[in-house]
Formats: sequence, C-alpha cells, structure tokens
Amino acid sequence: MTHQWLLKTIIVVGLVGFINLALSGSAYATDEWLVQHPEIKVGVPTNLQPLISIEDGKAQGFDVDMLEKITEGVPVDLIWTPCGTWSECVQSLADKEIDVLTSLSYSPERAKFTSYTQRYWTMPWAVLTLSEQLDEDNADRHISQLRGQRLGVIDGYTVVPMLKHLEQTEVLEFDSIDEGLARLNSGHIDAYIDSLPILVDELQRRTAINADLSVLNGAPGEDLFIGVRNDYQPLVVLFNQGIDSLTQTERQQLRRKWYGYKLQRGWSDEELLDLALKVGSVAALVIFIVVFRNSRLRKEIKRRKAAERQIRYVATHDELTGLPNRNLMSDRLQQTILQHQRGDKSFALMFMDLDGFKAINDDFGHDYGDQILVHAAQRLTGLLRRSDTVCRYGGDEFVVVLPSTNNANAALAVARKLVVHLARPYAIKNEQLEVSVSIGVAMFPEHGHDEQSILRAADKAMYAAKAAGKNDVRIATVDG
Repeated sequence: MTHQWLLKTIIVVGLVGFINLALSGSAYATDEWLVQHPEIKVGVPTNLQPLISIEDGKAQGFDVDMLEKITEGVPVDLIWTPCGTWSECVQSLADKEIDVLTSLSYSPERAKFTSYTQRYWTMPWAVLTLSEQLDEDNADRHISQLRGQRLGVIDGYTVVPMLKHLEQTEVLEFDSIDEGLARLNSGHIDAYIDSLPILVDELQRRTAINADLSVLNGAPGEDLFIGVRNDYQPLVVLFNQGIDSLTQTERQQLRRKWYGYKLQRGWSDEELLDLALKVGSVAALVIFIVVFRNSRLRKEIKRRKAAERQIRYVATHDELTGLPNRNLMSDRLQQTILQHQRGDKSFALMFMDLDGFKAINDDFGHDYGDQILVHAAQRLTGLLRRSDTVCRYGGDEFVVVLPSTNNANAALAVARKLVVHLARPYAIKNEQLEVSVSIGVAMFPEHGHDEQSILRAADKAMYAAKAAGKNDVRIATVDG
C-alpha cells in the first residue's frame, strides 16, 4: 500500500511539474514573440466614432480605451493607423498592412485571414429616417418593416445580406456614413442603417439634422471581436487574457464614459427596460435610443445588462416546453415565405389544438396539463424534421411550418401521422392520460400569401376538423 501511495505521489508531482514547465514554456514563447514585435499597428477606420477615431492627432474612443486597458503591463506599443473606409480597413488586415482591427464581426470569409479574440461586446443595429417618415409612437422598428424601401448601409457590414434578403428592397452600399446621410437627406434612400452607438454620436454632432433613430428589432445584434492578423496568434492569447481580467466596474466605467448620453424623447424607465428586452440586450451592453428635435438633450438613460443567450432564449422560446414561441415562429415563417416567393415554391403550415386538454386540467390539475404539453412537444419534435419549425402558439395550440413539404397530399400524410402519435396515452405521475389532436393544414401560396392569411386559413381548417368530430385533419379551402 505504501509503495502504491508513493508511486501515485510521484506521478502527480511529475504531472504538475510537466504542466508548469509547459505553461512556463508557453509564457516564455509569448515573451519572446513580444520582443520580436514591440509595435502593433491598430487600424482606425474613418467615421467610426465613438468606437474609435483620431482627433487632433490622438486616438480616442471606446475601443481605444478598451485596448489600452487590456494591454496594461504588456510591453507593446499600440500604433494607431488610419486605414480608410471600413471595407478598406478589412482589406488592410487581410493584406497584413495593419495588425489589429477592433469592432470586427465574424464571417467565414474574414476567418480566412483573421484570428479572433473572444467577444468583448455586442452592438445593436439601428435605423435612421427623416422625422416625418416615422410614427411618433415607434421606439423601435422590426426589420420586416423595411421591406420595399431603399436602404443605405456601409459597404462590408455583415447586416447587408439580411437587408438584401428583404423582398422588393433596394440596398445601396456606401463607403462612409457621410455619404449615407447625404443620400438620406436628399431623398435617394428612405432609411440608413448603422450601429446604434455610431448613429447616436452622429446625431449629437449633427444638431441640424431632423431625423429619428429607432432600434432595429429582428436583426440580431453584432457580436464584436478584436480581429488579429492570422500569423499573430500570441497576440490573440494576450488580448484574451486582458479581456478576462476586466472587472465589471471597469467595463461599466468604459461604457459610462463613451455612452453616457441623454434622451430627448420622454420615455419612462419602464419603457426603456421593456425595449431593451425586446431588442435582446446583451451582457453588460448599454442600450441607447435618441430622437433629435433640435433641442437640448435630456434625461439620462439607465444601463441594462443581461446575459445574451439567456435573454435571447427567453425572448424567443416558450418557457414550459422549450419550443419556439410566436415571436420566433413569426420570424421563421416570414423568412420561409420570402424564400418560397423568390423560388415560386410551395410549403405547408399546420395549426393544431389538443382535444380534451381542458378536461385534464379540470380533473387532475394544471401540473398534469403542463406535463401533457411537454410530452406532446417532445413527440412533435421527434416526429418532424430538423428543418421544420414547431411552435407553441399559446395554451394547447401548436403551429408547425413545413418548408420542404410542397404539396397538400404530403402535408396531409404528415398531419395524419401526428394525429396517430399524439393520441397515444401519456404516462403522467402513475396516470395514463389521453388527449387527441385536431389539425388544420394550409398551403402557401394557395391558401395564403402572407403570414396572417395562411395562419387564418390553417386555423379555420383546424376548427373544421373539430366540428367534424375532433381527432382529425382538414385541409384549408381556397375561398377561406
């Protein structure tokens, strides 16, 4: 026994020594790399205030302070290097004319020449319109509301493909925000899209512009990283160590310094917090909304922070079943409609309601009813393809979008399979409970050309199935 203990001790000590040696060797290699690379060229794009800019020969902005903070104590000089427009700066990073570019979002194309740090913040998109174009009551706009408009955006922004995907929408790409705002003022575009903090800064500096700023809902905020040329991997390690070492207080101080703006429009704190949740505010992200009316800015906005994944999940999924909720279903249905309109294709939608669910709630209690919903959701997801969207629409109602099912016969076959499997007994707390399901099926575009009309058609067909005796399927009719 003593010999075994001694042997284990020797092994453990040896492993610890090996790990320490490896770590010290890694640290030594990083130190050696720094000796060979004492200067790091950081790209400074034009018109990216308040993130980064050079004013009177001095670099300033949120990203400048962030980089200086995370490199404290590191023997390296940051050389702030003007690199032109945003797309020109991205190209400079690819050509290794600069070593670092901040506020960079991920894309597969950029990953070919860029090593990314961990995410250091997330930035929401916003829409700028002339004041008379926006409803006074709107504090945010959904991306679907931009359909059919002429939109301006900076060339190279990752939001461009999403905007171009909108039906009957013209997207003009500019080299600078100055060009975009000039086109907006001249009426050549209906709206200009950029990051929220950049547009806030522009409105503060352009006091003569009579424009409204709205958060762009439905377009996920940009996860931003520090991009490093792909042959400078030790620098990524150093940056990540610095990001990890930032305290919450230090992060708040940076945001307070650069985003401590005031509001012109008299929204209440409750409205602002509600808006932050709707937009999907992210970890330690400050939400800013500014509407300019050529008068003094007023009322400071409170910061709202929350975990990004948690908020996005809560905002788009049903808490009980984990299925997509109506908001996420609506987004996916709209995207499916756009894709199938472009390809002149059909798809199916089902509206279903559990028969006998209310009786279970009344006889056994809501705990049993909740378990029925959870089990039914699991059966649905197990029976359908991953490309299909299963949504809890509300109560005991579910909606299923079948983007790959392009004819009514195939859709009815799927629906009848669901009727059979959902009607099988549910084992809940030693009870064998039974419900059935009534399903209405509607085809796009035969029974509806938009979200609301196809949902109405499927809902009406579902009630026809109930009227026929329940536990059945009905197809929508062309006349509704």
